[in-house]
Amino acid sequence: MNRLLALVLAAGLAGAAPARPNILLVTADTLRADHLGCYGAPSGASPALDRFAAGALVFDDCLCNVPLTGPSFAAMMTSLPSRLTGATRNGLPVAPGIPTVAELLRDAGWHTFCVQSTWTLKAKLCGLDRGFAVYDQDFHHRRWGVMSPERPASAVTDAALRRLRERPADTPFFGWVHYIDPHAPYRMHHRFDPWGKPQNTLSPREQVRARYASEVAFMDHELGRLLDALPPDTIVVFTADHGESLFEHNYLGHGRRVYQDNLRVPLLLSAPGTVPGRTGVPAQGMDIAPTLLGLAGVAAAPGMCGRDLLRQPPGADRKRFVETYGGAVPHLPGVRQLLAGAGPSHRGVIADGWKLILSGDRHAELFCLADDPGEERNRAGDEAGRVAALLDALDAWTQSNRPLAPPAEAALDAEDVAALRSLGYGR
Repeated sequence: MNRLLALVLAAGLAGAAPARPNILLVTADTLRADHLGCYGAPSGASPALDRFAAGALVFDDCLCNVPLTGPSFAAMMTSLPSRLTGATRNGLPVAPGIPTVAELLRDAGWHTFCVQSTWTLKAKLCGLDRGFAVYDQDFHHRRWGVMSPERPASAVTDAALRRLRERPADTPFFGWVHYIDPHAPYRMHHRFDPWGKPQNTLSPREQVRARYASEVAFMDHELGRLLDALPPDTIVVFTADHGESLFEHNYLGHGRRVYQDNLRVPLLLSAPGTVPGRTGVPAQGMDIAPTLLGLAGVAAAPGMCGRDLLRQPPGADRKRFVETYGGAVPHLPGVRQLLAGAGPSHRGVIADGWKLILSGDRHAELFCLADDPGEERNRAGDEAGRVAALLDALDAWTQSNRPLAPPAEAALDAEDVAALRSLGYGR
Protein backbone atom coordinates (compact mmCIF):
# COMPACT_ATOMS: atom_id res chain seq x y z
CA MET A 1 0.00 0.00 0.00
CA ASN A 2 2.77 2.47 0.89
CA ARG A 3 4.55 1.84 -2.41
CA LEU A 4 1.34 2.44 -4.34
CA LEU A 5 0.70 5.68 -2.49
CA ALA A 6 4.23 6.84 -3.19
CA LEU A 7 3.69 6.20 -6.89
CA VAL A 8 0.36 8.03 -6.82
CA LEU A 9 1.87 11.04 -5.09
CA ALA A 10 4.86 11.17 -7.37
CA ALA A 11 2.71 10.98 -10.48
CA GLY A 12 0.04 13.31 -9.15
CA LEU A 13 2.53 16.01 -8.29
CA ALA A 14 4.38 15.73 -11.57
CA GLY A 15 2.03 18.19 -13.24
CA ALA A 16 0.40 15.83 -15.73
CA ALA A 17 -3.09 17.18 -15.00
CA PRO A 18 -4.29 20.48 -16.52
CA ALA A 19 -3.78 23.52 -14.30
CA ARG A 20 -7.55 23.99 -13.99
CA PRO A 21 -9.08 20.61 -14.82
CA ASN A 22 -12.66 19.64 -15.47
CA ILE A 23 -13.95 17.67 -12.47
CA LEU A 24 -16.99 15.43 -12.23
CA LEU A 25 -18.30 13.89 -9.02
CA VAL A 26 -20.68 11.02 -9.79
CA THR A 27 -22.64 9.48 -6.96
CA ALA A 28 -25.10 6.63 -6.66
CA ASP A 29 -27.74 6.24 -4.00
CA THR A 30 -27.84 3.14 -1.80
CA LEU A 31 -25.01 1.36 -3.63
CA ARG A 32 -23.09 -1.34 -1.80
CA ALA A 33 -19.48 -1.71 -2.86
CA ASP A 34 -19.73 -5.49 -2.89
CA HIS A 35 -22.33 -5.43 -5.67
CA LEU A 36 -19.81 -4.14 -8.22
CA GLY A 37 -17.53 -6.47 -10.15
CA CYS A 38 -14.50 -4.33 -9.32
CA TYR A 39 -15.19 -5.16 -5.65
CA GLY A 40 -15.63 -8.87 -6.25
CA ALA A 41 -19.30 -9.25 -7.18
CA PRO A 42 -19.80 -12.18 -9.59
CA SER A 43 -23.14 -11.01 -11.02
CA GLY A 44 -21.78 -8.97 -13.95
CA ALA A 45 -24.05 -6.06 -13.01
CA SER A 46 -21.45 -3.30 -13.48
CA PRO A 47 -19.47 -3.62 -16.75
CA ALA A 48 -19.18 0.16 -17.25
CA LEU A 49 -17.92 0.82 -13.74
CA ASP A 50 -15.61 -2.18 -13.94
CA ARG A 51 -14.04 -0.77 -17.11
CA PHE A 52 -13.72 2.60 -15.43
CA ALA A 53 -12.15 0.99 -12.35
CA ALA A 54 -9.50 -0.68 -14.50
CA GLY A 55 -8.06 2.77 -15.21
CA ALA A 56 -8.77 4.28 -11.80
CA LEU A 57 -7.46 4.23 -8.27
CA VAL A 58 -9.82 1.94 -6.34
CA PHE A 59 -10.25 2.46 -2.60
CA ASP A 60 -11.07 -0.88 -1.00
CA ASP A 61 -12.03 0.53 2.40
CA CYS A 62 -14.30 3.57 2.18
CA LEU A 63 -17.15 4.22 4.63
CA CYS A 64 -19.89 6.82 4.63
CA ASN A 65 -20.19 8.93 7.76
CA VAL A 66 -23.96 8.59 8.18
CA PRO A 67 -26.04 6.00 6.24
CA LEU A 68 -28.67 8.55 5.22
CA THR A 69 -28.66 10.54 1.98
CA GLY A 70 -28.90 14.13 3.24
CA PRO A 71 -26.50 13.77 6.19
CA SER A 72 -24.03 11.70 4.16
CA PHE A 73 -23.79 14.29 1.40
CA ALA A 74 -23.62 17.09 3.96
CA ALA A 75 -20.48 15.44 5.37
CA MET A 76 -19.14 14.76 1.88
CA MET A 77 -19.59 18.30 0.56
CA THR A 78 -18.45 20.18 3.67
CA SER A 79 -15.86 17.75 5.10
CA LEU A 80 -17.49 18.11 8.50
CA PRO A 81 -19.33 15.61 10.68
CA SER A 82 -23.04 15.99 10.00
CA ARG A 83 -23.58 16.95 13.64
CA LEU A 84 -21.53 20.10 12.94
CA THR A 85 -23.58 21.04 9.90
CA GLY A 86 -27.04 20.60 11.44
CA ALA A 87 -27.95 18.09 8.71
CA THR A 88 -28.33 15.01 10.88
CA ARG A 89 -31.55 13.74 9.28
CA ASN A 90 -33.14 13.94 5.87
CA GLY A 91 -35.11 17.18 5.77
CA LEU A 92 -32.58 19.16 7.80
CA PRO A 93 -30.39 21.36 5.57
CA VAL A 94 -26.76 22.32 6.04
CA ALA A 95 -26.63 25.44 8.19
CA PRO A 96 -25.87 28.74 6.43
CA GLY A 97 -22.29 29.94 6.42
CA ILE A 98 -20.63 26.53 6.22
CA PRO A 99 -18.54 26.45 3.02
CA THR A 100 -19.14 23.67 0.51
CA VAL A 101 -16.79 22.29 -2.11
CA ALA A 102 -19.01 23.78 -4.85
CA GLU A 103 -18.73 27.26 -3.35
CA LEU A 104 -14.96 27.01 -3.08
CA LEU A 105 -14.58 25.84 -6.69
CA ARG A 106 -17.05 28.43 -7.98
CA ASP A 107 -15.13 31.18 -6.22
CA ALA A 108 -11.89 29.84 -7.76
CA GLY A 109 -13.31 30.17 -11.29
CA TRP A 110 -15.04 26.87 -12.06
CA HIS A 111 -18.43 26.68 -13.74
CA THR A 112 -20.54 24.56 -11.40
CA PHE A 113 -23.58 22.44 -12.14
CA CYS A 114 -25.49 19.66 -10.44
CA VAL A 115 -28.04 17.14 -11.72
CA GLN A 116 -30.19 15.72 -8.95
CA SER A 117 -32.52 12.75 -8.96
CA THR A 118 -34.18 12.44 -5.54
CA TRP A 119 -36.52 14.60 -3.51
CA THR A 120 -34.28 14.19 -0.47
CA LEU A 121 -31.70 16.37 -2.24
CA LYS A 122 -34.11 19.12 -3.24
CA ALA A 123 -32.37 22.41 -2.50
CA LYS A 124 -34.60 23.54 0.35
CA LEU A 125 -34.37 20.15 2.06
CA CYS A 126 -30.59 19.71 2.01
CA GLY A 127 -29.03 23.15 1.48
CA LEU A 128 -26.43 21.67 -0.87
CA ASP A 129 -27.37 23.82 -3.86
CA ARG A 130 -25.05 26.55 -2.56
CA GLY A 131 -22.22 27.19 -4.98
CA PHE A 132 -23.87 25.61 -8.01
CA ALA A 133 -24.64 27.93 -10.91
CA VAL A 134 -27.10 25.28 -12.09
CA TYR A 135 -28.88 22.99 -9.64
CA ASP A 136 -31.07 20.85 -11.85
CA GLN A 137 -33.80 19.36 -9.67
CA ASP A 138 -36.56 19.33 -12.27
CA PHE A 139 -37.90 15.78 -12.32
CA HIS A 140 -41.36 14.28 -12.36
CA HIS A 141 -40.99 10.50 -12.29
CA ARG A 142 -43.81 9.00 -10.24
CA ARG A 143 -43.28 6.34 -7.61
CA TRP A 144 -46.19 3.93 -7.22
CA GLY A 145 -48.13 6.19 -9.59
CA VAL A 146 -48.77 8.94 -7.05
CA MET A 147 -45.63 10.91 -6.18
CA SER A 148 -42.78 12.43 -8.16
CA PRO A 149 -39.76 12.04 -5.86
CA GLU A 150 -37.11 10.83 -8.28
CA ARG A 151 -35.57 10.81 -11.74
CA PRO A 152 -34.47 7.45 -13.23
CA ALA A 153 -30.92 6.86 -14.42
CA SER A 154 -31.75 7.30 -18.10
CA ALA A 155 -33.17 10.77 -17.44
CA VAL A 156 -30.27 11.66 -15.16
CA THR A 157 -27.76 10.90 -17.89
CA ASP A 158 -29.80 12.82 -20.47
CA ALA A 159 -29.90 15.86 -18.17
CA ALA A 160 -26.18 15.60 -17.39
CA LEU A 161 -25.29 15.43 -21.07
CA ARG A 162 -27.42 18.51 -21.68
CA ARG A 163 -25.62 20.41 -18.92
CA LEU A 164 -22.27 19.40 -20.40
CA ARG A 165 -23.33 20.69 -23.84
CA GLU A 166 -24.60 23.98 -22.41
CA ARG A 167 -21.62 24.77 -20.18
CA PRO A 168 -19.34 27.74 -20.99
CA ALA A 169 -16.75 26.56 -23.47
CA ASP A 170 -13.87 28.60 -22.03
CA THR A 171 -14.31 27.71 -18.35
CA PRO A 172 -13.43 24.52 -16.46
CA PHE A 173 -16.39 22.80 -14.87
CA PHE A 174 -17.17 21.08 -11.62
CA GLY A 175 -20.22 18.87 -11.94
CA TRP A 176 -22.08 16.66 -9.49
CA VAL A 177 -24.37 14.03 -10.97
CA HIS A 178 -26.42 11.87 -8.61
CA TYR A 179 -28.22 8.66 -9.58
CA ILE A 180 -31.07 7.58 -7.28
CA ASP A 181 -30.90 4.00 -8.54
CA PRO A 182 -30.74 1.51 -6.83
CA HIS A 183 -32.84 2.98 -4.01
CA ALA A 184 -35.89 0.99 -2.89
CA PRO A 185 -38.40 -0.04 -4.00
CA TYR A 186 -36.18 -2.00 -6.37
CA ARG A 187 -37.49 -2.54 -9.88
CA MET A 188 -36.69 -5.34 -12.30
CA HIS A 189 -35.40 -3.85 -15.57
CA HIS A 190 -35.81 -6.75 -17.97
CA ARG A 191 -33.02 -5.52 -20.25
CA PHE A 192 -30.75 -5.57 -17.20
CA ASP A 193 -31.13 -8.81 -15.29
CA PRO A 194 -27.72 -10.02 -14.04
CA TRP A 195 -29.23 -13.01 -12.23
CA GLY A 196 -31.01 -14.21 -15.36
CA LYS A 197 -33.48 -16.34 -13.42
CA PRO A 198 -37.29 -16.17 -13.51
CA GLN A 199 -38.57 -14.43 -10.41
CA ASN A 200 -40.99 -17.26 -9.65
CA THR A 201 -38.05 -19.65 -9.20
CA LEU A 202 -36.50 -17.48 -6.48
CA SER A 203 -37.30 -17.20 -2.81
CA PRO A 204 -38.84 -13.90 -1.66
CA ARG A 205 -35.48 -12.67 -0.35
CA GLU A 206 -33.69 -13.75 -3.52
CA GLN A 207 -36.27 -11.83 -5.56
CA VAL A 208 -35.42 -8.67 -3.64
CA ARG A 209 -31.70 -9.17 -4.21
CA ALA A 210 -32.24 -9.92 -7.90
CA ARG A 211 -34.22 -6.70 -8.33
CA TYR A 212 -31.51 -4.77 -6.50
CA ALA A 213 -28.89 -6.21 -8.89
CA SER A 214 -31.10 -5.21 -11.83
CA GLU A 215 -31.24 -1.62 -10.54
CA VAL A 216 -27.44 -1.59 -10.22
CA ALA A 217 -27.09 -2.85 -13.80
CA PHE A 218 -29.53 -0.24 -15.14
CA MET A 219 -27.68 2.57 -13.36
CA ASP A 220 -24.33 1.22 -14.56
CA HIS A 221 -25.47 1.23 -18.19
CA GLU A 222 -26.63 4.83 -18.02
CA LEU A 223 -23.50 5.90 -16.15
CA GLY A 224 -21.49 4.34 -18.97
CA ARG A 225 -23.19 6.69 -21.45
CA LEU A 226 -22.12 9.65 -19.34
CA LEU A 227 -18.53 8.49 -18.92
CA ASP A 228 -18.20 7.90 -22.66
CA ALA A 229 -19.25 11.49 -23.40
CA LEU A 230 -16.88 13.32 -21.04
CA PRO A 231 -14.19 15.66 -22.40
CA PRO A 232 -10.69 14.15 -22.41
CA ASP A 233 -8.73 14.37 -19.16
CA THR A 234 -11.82 15.02 -17.04
CA ILE A 235 -11.16 14.08 -13.43
CA VAL A 236 -13.87 11.67 -12.27
CA VAL A 237 -14.63 10.59 -8.73
CA PHE A 238 -17.34 7.97 -8.20
CA THR A 239 -18.84 7.02 -4.85
CA ALA A 240 -22.15 6.39 -3.06
CA ASP A 241 -23.93 8.06 -0.18
CA HIS A 242 -24.37 4.79 1.75
CA GLY A 243 -24.92 1.09 1.32
CA GLU A 244 -27.97 -1.08 1.92
CA SER A 245 -28.84 -4.02 4.10
CA LEU A 246 -30.34 -6.85 2.07
CA PHE A 247 -31.62 -8.85 5.05
CA GLU A 248 -28.29 -8.97 6.89
CA HIS A 249 -29.06 -8.79 10.60
CA ASN A 250 -32.71 -9.33 9.62
CA TYR A 251 -32.94 -5.82 8.23
CA LEU A 252 -33.85 -4.48 4.80
CA GLY A 253 -32.92 -0.88 4.05
CA HIS A 254 -30.60 1.73 5.50
CA GLY A 255 -30.41 4.56 7.97
CA ARG A 256 -31.23 2.76 11.19
CA ARG A 257 -28.13 0.57 11.55
CA VAL A 258 -24.38 1.14 11.30
CA TYR A 259 -23.27 -2.32 10.21
CA GLN A 260 -20.83 -2.49 7.30
CA ASP A 261 -23.52 -3.32 4.72
CA ASN A 262 -24.98 0.15 5.40
CA LEU A 263 -21.62 1.92 5.61
CA ARG A 264 -19.20 0.48 3.04
CA VAL A 265 -19.32 2.28 -0.31
CA PRO A 266 -17.29 2.24 -3.52
CA LEU A 267 -14.75 4.98 -4.17
CA LEU A 268 -13.08 5.18 -7.58
CA LEU A 269 -10.86 8.05 -8.71
CA SER A 270 -9.53 8.70 -12.20
CA ALA A 271 -7.30 11.70 -12.87
CA PRO A 272 -4.47 12.46 -15.27
CA GLY A 273 -1.23 11.56 -13.56
CA THR A 274 -2.82 9.29 -10.95
CA VAL A 275 -1.58 5.73 -11.20
CA PRO A 276 -4.40 3.14 -11.49
CA GLY A 277 -4.42 0.44 -8.86
CA ARG A 278 -5.90 -0.42 -5.50
CA THR A 279 -5.31 0.93 -2.03
CA GLY A 280 -6.42 -0.06 1.44
CA VAL A 281 -6.22 3.49 2.79
CA PRO A 282 -9.04 3.88 5.34
CA ALA A 283 -11.18 6.47 3.55
CA GLN A 284 -14.49 8.10 4.47
CA GLY A 285 -17.06 10.41 2.94
CA MET A 286 -15.60 13.51 4.60
CA ASP A 287 -12.45 12.99 2.52
CA ILE A 288 -14.23 13.71 -0.77
CA ALA A 289 -14.22 17.53 -0.50
CA PRO A 290 -10.51 17.99 0.36
CA THR A 291 -9.54 15.41 -2.26
CA LEU A 292 -11.53 17.21 -4.97
CA LEU A 293 -10.07 20.55 -3.90
CA GLY A 294 -6.57 19.08 -3.95
CA LEU A 295 -7.08 17.80 -7.47
CA ALA A 296 -8.19 21.29 -8.49
CA GLY A 297 -5.28 22.98 -6.72
CA VAL A 298 -7.69 24.92 -4.48
CA ALA A 299 -7.11 25.26 -0.74
CA ALA A 300 -9.49 23.48 1.60
CA ALA A 301 -11.61 25.60 3.91
CA PRO A 302 -10.31 26.06 7.46
CA GLY A 303 -11.72 23.46 9.80
CA MET A 304 -12.40 20.75 7.22
CA CYS A 305 -11.99 17.42 8.99
CA GLY A 306 -11.36 15.06 6.09
CA ARG A 307 -8.07 14.26 4.36
CA ASP A 308 -6.85 14.75 0.81
CA LEU A 309 -6.54 11.07 -0.02
CA LEU A 310 -3.82 11.63 -2.62
CA ARG A 311 -1.60 14.22 -0.98
CA GLN A 312 -2.22 13.59 2.72
CA PRO A 313 -3.50 10.03 2.95
CA PRO A 314 -4.40 8.82 6.43
CA GLY A 315 -2.41 6.05 8.04
CA ALA A 316 -3.65 2.55 8.67
CA ASP A 317 -4.23 3.45 12.33
CA ARG A 318 -6.88 6.04 11.49
CA LYS A 319 -10.00 6.04 13.66
CA ARG A 320 -13.24 6.55 11.76
CA PHE A 321 -16.43 7.56 13.55
CA VAL A 322 -19.93 6.84 12.25
CA GLU A 323 -23.42 7.47 13.52
CA THR A 324 -27.03 7.51 12.44
CA TYR A 325 -30.14 9.32 13.52
CA GLY A 326 -32.68 7.35 11.49
CA GLY A 327 -35.04 8.49 8.75
CA ALA A 328 -36.42 11.97 8.22
CA VAL A 329 -37.66 14.56 10.68
CA PRO A 330 -41.47 14.25 11.00
CA HIS A 331 -43.63 17.14 9.86
CA LEU A 332 -45.16 17.84 13.26
CA PRO A 333 -45.00 21.17 15.09
CA GLY A 334 -42.44 21.06 17.87
CA VAL A 335 -41.53 17.40 17.28
CA ARG A 336 -39.40 18.25 14.28
CA GLN A 337 -37.19 20.66 16.21
CA LEU A 338 -37.03 18.33 19.21
CA LEU A 339 -35.80 15.44 17.06
CA ALA A 340 -33.52 17.75 15.10
CA GLY A 341 -31.55 18.35 18.28
CA ALA A 342 -31.70 14.75 19.52
CA GLY A 343 -28.65 12.55 19.62
CA PRO A 344 -27.90 9.60 17.37
CA SER A 345 -29.61 6.24 17.77
CA HIS A 346 -26.35 4.39 17.02
CA ARG A 347 -22.69 5.40 17.07
CA GLY A 348 -19.59 3.53 16.04
CA VAL A 349 -15.81 3.69 15.77
CA ILE A 350 -13.58 1.61 13.50
CA ALA A 351 -9.88 1.34 14.34
CA ASP A 352 -7.12 -1.22 13.72
CA GLY A 353 -9.53 -3.73 12.21
CA TRP A 354 -11.97 -3.60 15.15
CA LYS A 355 -15.39 -1.98 15.23
CA LEU A 356 -17.40 -0.88 18.25
CA ILE A 357 -21.10 -0.10 17.86
CA LEU A 358 -22.96 1.64 20.65
CA SER A 359 -26.75 1.93 20.64
CA GLY A 360 -28.67 4.70 22.37
CA ASP A 361 -28.86 2.67 25.60
CA ARG A 362 -25.07 2.14 25.42
CA HIS A 363 -25.42 -1.52 24.50
CA ALA A 364 -22.03 -2.43 23.02
CA GLU A 365 -21.22 -4.66 20.07
CA LEU A 366 -17.59 -5.37 19.14
CA PHE A 367 -16.49 -7.05 15.92
CA CYS A 368 -13.14 -8.05 14.43
CA LEU A 369 -13.77 -7.12 10.81
CA ALA A 370 -10.86 -9.13 9.41
CA ASP A 371 -12.14 -12.38 10.90
CA ASP A 372 -15.85 -11.54 10.87
CA PRO A 373 -16.69 -9.18 7.99
CA GLY A 374 -20.40 -9.98 8.35
CA GLU A 375 -20.38 -8.75 11.96
CA GLU A 376 -22.01 -11.90 13.29
CA ARG A 377 -19.93 -12.58 16.43
CA ASN A 378 -20.14 -9.96 19.16
CA ARG A 379 -16.79 -10.03 20.97
CA ALA A 380 -17.64 -7.39 23.57
CA GLY A 381 -17.94 -9.96 26.34
CA ASP A 382 -14.39 -11.27 26.00
CA GLU A 383 -12.61 -8.05 24.94
CA ALA A 384 -13.46 -5.71 27.82
CA GLY A 385 -10.20 -3.77 27.53
CA ARG A 386 -10.63 -3.15 23.82
CA VAL A 387 -14.25 -2.11 24.34
CA ALA A 388 -13.19 0.39 27.01
CA ALA A 389 -10.47 1.90 24.81
CA LEU A 390 -12.76 2.27 21.80
CA LEU A 391 -15.55 3.62 23.96
CA ASP A 392 -13.19 6.26 25.36
CA ALA A 393 -12.24 7.25 21.80
CA LEU A 394 -15.88 7.42 20.73
CA ASP A 395 -16.91 9.48 23.74
CA ALA A 396 -13.96 11.85 23.25
CA TRP A 397 -14.89 12.37 19.59
CA THR A 398 -18.51 13.00 20.55
CA GLN A 399 -17.51 15.55 23.18
CA SER A 400 -15.18 17.38 20.79
CA ASN A 401 -17.77 17.49 18.01
CA ARG A 402 -20.79 18.93 19.74
CA PRO A 403 -23.27 20.73 17.48
CA LEU A 404 -22.19 24.35 17.20
CA ALA A 405 -25.73 25.75 16.99
CA PRO A 406 -29.32 24.54 16.79
CA PRO A 407 -29.77 22.96 13.35
CA ALA A 408 -31.65 24.76 10.62
CA GLU A 409 -35.17 23.60 9.85
CA ALA A 410 -36.47 23.37 6.31
CA ALA A 411 -40.09 24.28 5.71
CA LEU A 412 -41.59 21.02 4.51
CA ASP A 413 -44.91 21.23 2.72
CA ALA A 414 -47.32 18.34 2.20
CA GLU A 415 -45.64 17.35 -1.07
CA ASP A 416 -42.22 17.19 0.61
CA VAL A 417 -43.56 14.99 3.40
CA ALA A 418 -45.30 12.63 0.96
CA ALA A 419 -42.19 12.38 -1.22
CA LEU A 420 -39.94 11.56 1.73
CA ARG A 421 -42.42 8.94 2.92
CA SER A 422 -42.49 7.35 -0.53
CA LEU A 423 -38.70 7.01 -0.29
CA GLY A 424 -39.03 5.20 3.02
CA TYR A 425 -38.22 8.11 5.34
CA GLY A 426 -41.62 8.56 6.93
CA ARG A 427 -40.72 7.63 10.49
